[in-house]
Amino acid sequence: MKRSLLSEKIGQWVERNKAASAALASELVRIPSVNHPPYGNEAAYQSFFADRLRSIGAEVSQYELDTVPGLQEHPAYMKGRQYANRPNVHGKFSGTGGGRSLVFSGHADTVYEGVEPWEDGPFSGAIRDGKLFGRGSYDMKGGMAAALEAVRCLQELDIRLGGTVYIESVVDEEHGGANGTLAGRLMGINPDMAIIPEPTNLIPYPAHLGGGIWKAEFSGKSGIGFNGEELISALDATVSFAMLLQKFKKRLNELIQPHPLWSHTDRGIDVVVLTIVSGDTNRELQEKLPADGRLNFWIEGYPGMTDTHILDMLWEFYESELPNFPILAKCRPQVTPLIRYLSGSEMAEGEQTERFLAAVRQAGAIALGQEPGPSQGSPFACDGFMFNLHSPTPALVLGPSGANAHAADEQMDLDSYYKLIRWFAEIMIDWCEAEGE
Repeated sequence: MKRSLLSEKIGQWVERNKAASAALASELVRIPSVNHPPYGNEAAYQSFFADRLRSIGAEVSQYELDTVPGLQEHPAYMKGRQYANRPNVHGKFSGTGGGRSLVFSGHADTVYEGVEPWEDGPFSGAIRDGKLFGRGSYDMKGGMAAALEAVRCLQELDIRLGGTVYIESVVDEEHGGANGTLAGRLMGINPDMAIIPEPTNLIPYPAHLGGGIWKAEFSGKSGIGFNGEELISALDATVSFAMLLQKFKKRLNELIQPHPLWSHTDRGIDVVVLTIVSGDTNRELQEKLPADGRLNFWIEGYPGMTDTHILDMLWEFYESELPNFPILAKCRPQVTPLIRYLSGSEMAEGEQTERFLAAVRQAGAIALGQEPGPSQGSPFACDGFMFNLHSPTPALVLGPSGANAHAADEQMDLDSYYKLIRWFAEIMIDWCEAEGE
């Protein structure tokens, strides 16, 4: 069948199945799968996902991470998490032979619902105003639903592929995880290319940022100065360090040459203060200088940057700024990591990557009705480095549009979701080679 006729049939299928596709994404959102490190409650979601894979003809395997040979010994493994009753799920759609292989890889877990009020509730899966609402709708259950629907589309249209397609739903990606993604690689799911349907607003991301979260702890000298003793406010030191971090952000972006895939933005590398805690938080009325302070912060990095490199630059800047923040000479922080450093990474260069990206753009032009936006680097960290740095499979990040990821009223734009379903189906036809095309 001519390529244009295949695309026409796919477009018609997506149009006919909009209600059913939206209902699937909504159902995924309504199953809570919140990550509460070191634990997580992905089990019910993963069971549903496995059943859905079986219903569309997949050969399904489920396994807990503690059973994966070599996982805990791997240098990229992050210790300290518990994996009982938190299975990974893989679905395999075998090709007829001759085509290239592809995996759609996404995480089942979400961040917690937060304390901010939601209009519909965090797990409502409400659909209104052309949007799907709920925790995980945008990050990243909508993208994974699109992969499921794209495969169903080809199955129901009886479009057979030469290459094998996998869909994997992994646990524990949020909060610095990615052990689930590493487990998939060690279990042998290493096809020619990978697509991670994280939210990209329908822009292909062949590279993603890295980053880490650190804790800075301050110990001062508490009390009130009745006898002229020198007191040191840990709160003043903590606030001063927060101000220093904001200055460090500017300095960091002066020191580091922007990566070409981030040249489209003046955002640069971000440095963010996440929390500040000081003093006895159980008492509203305080009558002395606080003796302790704690600050959590996030620093990003381009592909190739390491946590050691980032911290070395931070400490050098710290010493240079002591004249401006004299309390930091008296009250120095103890800095420790709260998560593993999530390495930034990019797809390996070479002919195969170029061919894949060309196929993605060609398929996108059909699905979107116009040329996709230029490839660029993501503004977030993700588990793509487990593919790009620890497997032979390069990973592209490509997903739907939406808003409020990790916040109240998280939402996915449904029109982008329908376009993504078609985009994924068109990619599979070109990359995995539809029979008779």
